[in-house]
Amino acid sequence: LRGLLTRTSVPRDVVDYIVYGTVIQEVKTSNVAREVGSVQHSPGSLISATALKMTNPCCVGMIAAGQCDVVVAGGVELMSDVPIRHSRKMRKTLLTLNRAKTLGQKLSLISKIRPDYFAPEV
Repeated sequence: LRGLLTRTSVPRDVVDYIVYGTVIQEVKTSNVAREVGSVQHSPGSLISATALKMTNPCCVGMIAAGQCDVVVAGGVELMSDVPIRHSRKMRKTLLTLNRAKTLGQKLSLISKIRPDYFAPEV
């Protein structure tokens, strides 16, 4: 966000609101928009939807309603480590299984799964 404000020459103290979107929210992490907002001294919201589909109408609405003059919209990506609620060993095995090309590779990976892999995360 600092880089965006620097490139656009927008002073950080004029940012009224920050909205970020994400398709899959990781429940163990905080609200990224609020985290960024606390650094920028602006309130922030995280929307569980595609960033451009939901954040832009939200921002335009706040500006059109006269609530804000400057709103920053952004998005965060979690698809590289989708929050599967299994153990880390099971998640790694499932993701590797998805990339396996041959039946032999798939069977080899499946044979490595142990009962403790099914224990849910606390």
